[in-house]
Amino acid sequence: MRSKHILHVIIFLNSLITICGNIYHHPCSFFPRCRCSSEHPNNAVRADCSHIQLKRIPTVPSYVIRLILKYNLIDEIPNGIFSNNTILTEIDLSHNRIHRITEMSFNGLANLLKLSLQNNNLTKGNNSFGAKTFSQLKNLKYLNLKNNFVENYQPDISKLVSLKNLHIDFLSNGISFIDKQYSKLQNLTMLDLSGSSGKCSLPILNNESFQFISQVKHLDISTCKIQQIHKGALTTLKNITYLDVSNNTCIKFKGLENISSDLQFSNIKILKINYLHKISDLTTVLRTSHIKNLYNTTLQYAFADGNRVQSIEKNTLTYFPKSLKFLSVRRNPLKFGNYTVYVFSLTNLETVDVSDLYHHKSDLYPEKCMVDSICTCKEDSLNEPSYMDPSEISSLYTKDENRKRDIPDLLSLAEIQIPKNLKHINYSSASLIMDIPKLILSRSKLETVDFSNNILHSLIGPIYNVDSLKILNVSSNFCSNISKFFFSSDFKNLEHLNFHNNLLGIILPDDIDGEIFHNLESLIEIVLSNNRIPNLPENIFKSQRNLQKLDLSDNILTDITFRVSHMMHLQELDLSGNRITIISDPITYQWESLARKHNFSVDLTDNMMECNCISIKFIEWMKTTNVRLKNIKKYKCMLWNRTIIALHNPKETYILLKKHCTSYEHLEIVLVSGILLFIILIMGSLIFRYRWKLRYLYYIVKVKYSSLYSENEEEYSYMYGAFVSYADEDRTFVHNTLLQKLEVENGIQLCLHKRNFLPGNDIATNITSAIHNSRRTLVIMSHNFLKSYWCMFEYNMARMESIYERRNENVLFLMFYEQMPSSDLPLNVLEMIQSKSYIEYPNDEYGDTVFWDQLVNTLK
Repeated sequence: MRSKHILHVIIFLNSLITICGNIYHHPCSFFPRCRCSSEHPNNAVRADCSHIQLKRIPTVPSYVIRLILKYNLIDEIPNGIFSNNTILTEIDLSHNRIHRITEMSFNGLANLLKLSLQNNNLTKGNNSFGAKTFSQLKNLKYLNLKNNFVENYQPDISKLVSLKNLHIDFLSNGISFIDKQYSKLQNLTMLDLSGSSGKCSLPILNNESFQFISQVKHLDISTCKIQQIHKGALTTLKNITYLDVSNNTCIKFKGLENISSDLQFSNIKILKINYLHKISDLTTVLRTSHIKNLYNTTLQYAFADGNRVQSIEKNTLTYFPKSLKFLSVRRNPLKFGNYTVYVFSLTNLETVDVSDLYHHKSDLYPEKCMVDSICTCKEDSLNEPSYMDPSEISSLYTKDENRKRDIPDLLSLAEIQIPKNLKHINYSSASLIMDIPKLILSRSKLETVDFSNNILHSLIGPIYNVDSLKILNVSSNFCSNISKFFFSSDFKNLEHLNFHNNLLGIILPDDIDGEIFHNLESLIEIVLSNNRIPNLPENIFKSQRNLQKLDLSDNILTDITFRVSHMMHLQELDLSGNRITIISDPITYQWESLARKHNFSVDLTDNMMECNCISIKFIEWMKTTNVRLKNIKKYKCMLWNRTIIALHNPKETYILLKKHCTSYEHLEIVLVSGILLFIILIMGSLIFRYRWKLRYLYYIVKVKYSSLYSENEEEYSYMYGAFVSYADEDRTFVHNTLLQKLEVENGIQLCLHKRNFLPGNDIATNITSAIHNSRRTLVIMSHNFLKSYWCMFEYNMARMESIYERRNENVLFLMFYEQMPSSDLPLNVLEMIQSKSYIEYPNDEYGDTVFWDQLVNTLK
């Protein structure tokens, strides 16, 4: 019984130790020099043992799912080394010294999916492979054997029935064709024979070369020293979607004819024919015969870089298939010619790359051709004019009856035609020298335009129909002028604008009202670095409310004056490499407000900032700000004694400046404060004393009164006989009674604010203008009048008019509309009553008659 209990305890402890061991077990404990990480699912482990000078393969635990052993010194794969690694799916043994593989080397790897053995020493002479070498790898889908074989030898891979991707060398000294064993690889869809990543020699391709791999969809035979391609060599590849024959400089465009002929009934989607001509070859012409058989294919991506193409035969572009989305003709010395008008026929084209037209790399893979087939084109073709003579236009646009494709008459086009689905244009480094004039593009989906590294001196414009454009790169163009209407309203969706390395410091400082970038309201990023900009106006970026990144680095800015407070999304401001010495308080306030709302960084690297008593407030701001000062460890500043110190710790610098500036800081504060207080008191007293006169003068200037007052009043022609000042509550009396008696019956032209004030002017200006242009001012005095701010304003303005403009003439008359005791009247009104006569509105019929007679006589 006791022994039974002891057994249970032992089992429990053993289980506990096992669990704890699993918990604390380091995944790379089997070889600590490796780097391991967890891979889901089932907590499997990826072990990276690359670059550690291993000479043999370590024993790997069963929980490892991926094993990376590349760049070591391993020379063999021992038998059964992977027998316990049943879940291993990937092994990378590339770049080692492996020279031999046996039938048992891969024992236990039934679930292996990917095996990389490139750049080893697996050769026929070392008996590297046997018939059953790969027999264990039934599920292998990827195999790379590149850079192993130095002679025409193909290892037996017929057992790899699940293989999909194969990268292998292929060397042949005669007519070459793929071995019959490939017919068993029914799942093989990708075959890479390229000599650019391995060794390849396929001198002649005929109709037997690819007969056993008809199922392949992806074929790379670039840099394979192909001398000839017979017509029909590719016809067996009915399923081909990707073909790369680049860097085979002996086949030239003559061989391209056979390639396009064989592909016309295939599923080709991507075709790469880069560098079919040597750099030393004469310039060539792309002719219709070279590509016409591609017209009915589903080709989407075409690459023809570095082929010495100088011109394209008339109508050739119309033979590209309608499905074409991407066209690259980089590093060709193309000249503008008649062919350019046919670009619009590529209706589904989305991207065109015509960059680096005059920048050619050297021949990386020089070949000696059996037959020198350098294209010697006809002189008239090579010298095709780069312009279109008006007499030639009508002949360019014809109707091709064979293909039933109509091409519109150029004369009917009022705009530059581009493919309607074109999204991306790359025309960088094309030696384009011109000013950009007014351009009207046809409607398209254009999103990206790259004109960098050309010579576009001046952007005049405007440019229309670029509503979809989001990215514009005009960097490195020696551009010194942008007109204020170049960016039309059609640039409303532009998000990224790059003007790096230009000369915009000549034009931008004069754009005071921000007219150049006015229509670019959607900009997210603008790059103006390296433009020799000395300063920028406050409102230069007034419309860029959505800006997130502003790059002004490597200019000659000495001060920051442009406004950023309205850029509510600004995250990064790059001011590095300028000549800034101090940042003013208004600018730091703007930066601080942005930092309170979101992450906001400023880069002030390589600016010679000053650390003295004038800039001490800026240094204090640096030590407390929420703005992220990017690369602050590189900041430097100059002390008052011309010493350069590091500014990576603003707090220490501030303490140093505080001690230096304290000696006379308080004296300066007291002195400045005293002077300011004295000025404020004097100015305040003067303003209060002459407050109504100042207000009157201000408003009288606003109504543009400039004529001198004549001594003879009759010589001045007044617009109104009287201006009536009344409370709105008394409007019934004024509009019904007063207007009838004075204006209708007695012809005295009245000015009433409800009727005669000019709409659009502010009230004070209207009041001053009315008083000034009226012979008299009649005040309808009442309790409501005294309660109204604007009524009392009218009363005081009339007093000022009487004193300062009418030489104390009595032009102000009071009419008491209701009985008012003296206690209810303000002092300035009582003073008027005591020095001037007034009139009261009567309550009886006789008094009413006398009242109106007296009032009419007074006003006349």
